[in-house]
Amino acid sequence: MSNASPLETQSRHRTQTAPRRVLGLPVKFIGFWTAVFVPFVLLALIASGAVLQAPQLFAALLGANLVGLVVGRDYKQ
Repeated sequence: MSNASPLETQSRHRTQTAPRRVLGLPVKFIGFWTAVFVPFVLLALIASGAVLQAPQLFAALLGANLVGLVVGRDYKQ
């Protein structure tokens, strides 16, 4: 059993979630738009044949796209 009052617990919870809300929106924004634009870059790499010359770049962009999908999935909901 905790000795903390409900008011202390609520204020502590608010101070912990406030930075998440402030930082969360820009991070979700970047993640969302990364997930939108990176596939076009990937298609351009595939169409130009640059994938064969720079497979690490392709893998990095594919990873960035997956991270963007996960991070930006709740943007503007």
